Amino acid sequence: MSDAHKIGTNVRRLPGQSLREEFEEKWESNITLPFIFAAMGVAILIVEVYHEYLSVKPSILIGIGAAVVGFVFLARGLKKLKEFRAIRRGERGEIIVAQVIERDLLPNGYTVFHDIQLEDKKRFNIDHLLIGPNGVFAIETKNYSKPKRGEVKVSYDGKRVRWNGAAHKDDEARQAIANAVAAKDFIFKQTGLKVYVKPVLCAVGWYAVSNDLFGNPVLLLMEKQLGTIIPKVYPKARLSEQERNLIIAKLSAL
Repeated sequence: MSDAHKIGTNVRRLPGQSLREEFEEKWESNITLPFIFAAMGVAILIVEVYHEYLSVKPSILIGIGAAVVGFVFLARGLKKLKEFRAIRRGERGEIIVAQVIERDLLPNGYTVFHDIQLEDKKRFNIDHLLIGPNGVFAIETKNYSKPKRGEVKVSYDGKRVRWNGAAHKDDEARQAIANAVAAKDFIFKQTGLKVYVKPVLCAVGWYAVSNDLFGNPVLLLMEKQLGTIIPKVYPKARLSEQERNLIIAKLSAL
């Protein structure tokens, strides 16, 4: 886990923190700087117009050129707004899921770690790592935008996840499985324990339907179902209380 995980002694990362950091970084590079360039261009244009009207040596073309360059940068940044909104929506989704977990599962013997940073060729994160009496769960949160009209249903047949019947280019089920495998490896490195980690895909605000809820490779749930369905999952390999405490202690110390 990177040093960014630490904000002091045993202070955990907040839910959605990776997305918030990504948003701030992208906003800085794609919005703030272009606005600065645009402002500089306009300022130069105003100065040159001032020179023109005062019969000073004309160079208004320089001002126009500077303004054009600035607005080109600004236009490029504005094209990223859709991406920024998606990041913000993802952050809100992780916060919602975190609140549900803390309300419905923590009182029943579960412990959660949010936004665990890992790296395998590229940096990625596990949104929520849940440790409880019936095992370990890696929860991947998706808070996709919803249609203004019609149904809002996500389905899973054990192979592909479909949102109102359409599969996305990104395979969310495969991502959830990959995150669970990464979580398993991470726990082994920290504790020496080989544990099974159940992949969970939480679709915030979508009506979730699975043809085999508990039998599919990934557990597809709405956020409202976390507190009722997670405790019903039968563990492939039951962890002892001592093993659970070891995992929690090691992760809490990071």
